[in-house]
Amino acid sequence: MPYEITIGEIYIPPFLLVIALAYIATHLMTALIAKLDGYKYVAYPEVADMSLFVLVTLIIGLFIPFV
Repeated sequence: MPYEITIGEIYIPPFLLVIALAYIATHLMTALIAKLDGYKYVAYPEVADMSLFVLVTLIIGLFIPFV
């Protein structure tokens, strides 16, 4: 199990890759929720967005084997 990913001569921690993927996925999901007008059912949309980001990060971290 590698502890770092090497791109060229740059070492990248695997968790940074998970965070980047989770940010992109969360951004796409929040755009979809906003387009479908789903935020009218949520009292605090910012807290819902942050919770969604944490959940997506955990799910991606579970399915990527090198973290």
